[in-house]
Amino acid sequence: MKTQKLIVIAAIVCLLVGASGAAMARNDCPDGSIVGGARVEIVIDEFVNCTVVNVTVTRRVQVANADQFTMISSKVSGNVQVTNTVSAALINNEVFNGNLLATSNAYSSVVLNVVNDGDIRVNDNDGRQDAIVAVVQNQVADGNMWVNKNEKADVKENIVRNGDLKCFGNDRLDSFFNNTIGGTEDCRSSIGD
Repeated sequence: MKTQKLIVIAAIVCLLVGASGAAMARNDCPDGSIVGGARVEIVIDEFVNCTVVNVTVTRRVQVANADQFTMISSKVSGNVQVTNTVSAALINNEVFNGNLLATSNAYSSVVLNVVNDGDIRVNDNDGRQDAIVAVVQNQVADGNMWVNKNEKADVKENIVRNGDLKCFGNDRLDSFFNNTIGGTEDCRSSIGD
């Protein structure tokens, strides 16, 4: 009887460990792309390539540990967070009531996005020494834009309304034609100094 109970307990433990391990790795982009339509959320936590085009997301986009992630012309009500990828390209998206975050990626392109009631943050908080970012022609309303701790950062032609634009700790910063309305800008170029 004791042996039978031990076998049952061992089987339950194995099932629980296996189930929790499977739940940790998630890929909502198994075919490599999501085009059109609506989703509640997009979550990717695998080393995969994914392109998202013209998708409406009602909750969040969360990508971690991917190879290449590209999101183009999509609308998100909530946070967009791309972390620890080789390449992150966020182009021509609209984010409402959430933040657009690109952190600890080797390469990040954040271009032509509109964020309302949230921030754009492009940071290398984990100490990646080779982070190169382009933050170009974005608009933020009622939020902030922070570009911090990158190897090279191009921060150009962005507009921030009712918030601040800050660039700190970038090894090389090329910044010009940014505009803050109702906030402060501290994002001076270090290239050519």
